[in-house]
Amino acid sequence: MPRLTPQTARAARAWASEGWQALVLGWRPDWMNLVRVTTAAVLAYVITRAVTVGPIDLTCSLTAILVTQASATGSLRMGMVRVGAVLTGIGVALVVSIWVGLSWWSLGLVIFVSLLLGSLLRLGPQALETPISGMLILGASLQNTAAETRVLTTLIGAAVGILLPLLWPPAIPVGAAAASVRTVARRQADVFAAAADDIDEGRLTGESIAAHLRAARDVGDDLGRAGELVGRVSEMWQWNTRTIGRADVSPLLRSGLDSLQDCAAATRALFVALGHEARDEDVDGAPEFSDEVRAAVAVVLRDVGSCIDSFGALVEAETSGDQERRRVLLDDNMELLRETRAILTDLMLMESGGGPTDQWLLRGSILRAVDRILQVLDAPARAAQHARWRDEQGRRVLPGPTISREFAPLDRAVLTSLRRAWRRTRRSGAVGGAGAAPTRRP
Repeated sequence: MPRLTPQTARAARAWASEGWQALVLGWRPDWMNLVRVTTAAVLAYVITRAVTVGPIDLTCSLTAILVTQASATGSLRMGMVRVGAVLTGIGVALVVSIWVGLSWWSLGLVIFVSLLLGSLLRLGPQALETPISGMLILGASLQNTAAETRVLTTLIGAAVGILLPLLWPPAIPVGAAAASVRTVARRQADVFAAAADDIDEGRLTGESIAAHLRAARDVGDDLGRAGELVGRVSEMWQWNTRTIGRADVSPLLRSGLDSLQDCAAATRALFVALGHEARDEDVDGAPEFSDEVRAAVAVVLRDVGSCIDSFGALVEAETSGDQERRRVLLDDNMELLRETRAILTDLMLMESGGGPTDQWLLRGSILRAVDRILQVLDAPARAAQHARWRDEQGRRVLPGPTISREFAPLDRAVLTSLRRAWRRTRRSGAVGGAGAAPTRRP
């Protein structure tokens, strides 16, 4: 039975931990969204019972569920498109159910007309919600309910579905988006750290570099997930009452993610160049690098990973206002990387002096990839960009992690001040009671 290397064991433990976290977090429901949709359905039914007389069906609740789910996600424009798609399907189903009821040909008619109207109204990807809503309403119309009552209940459900997300808006996942950007930076830093460890332990082989190149390309999945979360924050920020008086941090997250994407491209180019420089394990010959250059390459890779990791921490801290300490750390790591990069350049120049030109061009591509990462992660440029963003936002406060919670807890400082005030009140009351004259019992 083959033995596991320490690197393989660490990778297995990390994979098991990340897989378990993904499994636990993946099935966790959005409780507030469940409560919001349920409240809309019940509220629409209660209002319908209060304003109508006689038997009613559940068209009001069904319409409220469909419209609430449509209007609570995305920007105002996308929400209105989805609401329009739902109401179009509901309108077609109401006309058909009032006049002919449910049959195989009326079902086909509702689907065809709904798709046709969705195409004419240019609803795009939301066009499928039109026949879906129509089929649901058509199926709910089997009860013997007056046509005017069904129209009224549909309008009540639509009004509740539109107004409830405005009065009780969905939470914006700012903290989750910032954490996803931080995860991308950490994954890239882990790739560089693992490559540096391998170079320190042995020769620079083609197989090991190919493995690290695959790991660098796998970071693209994390980039995609982070991009979806950041895009969701940007869309949900519009016309959401939770954002009143709060600074829009989505541009910071987007620019930080774009920088990490540029770093990912430079990372792949760097490992491709290292792969051309390396050779296979079964090939004998002179080492690809001298011991000094190999050690310097490992140090540079490790420093690059530290810079990317500190940049991700800075982007995450910018959403909560704790970026000064992170910016100082990034400055220090960048300065250290410039020094180690200069040492590596001198060693490569001395080693390749008088050698073939293509060898120096190949090693120069490694240095150019490092320079690209230095350019992308420039801390002063990031600080200037943050200052321009701060001027645009004015005096709006940062959202922090509490904007992604439905009911944010009181701040620790507020609780401490309240506790101290309560203690002073008790102490003053005790002192006053001690100094007061005792009363005699009758």
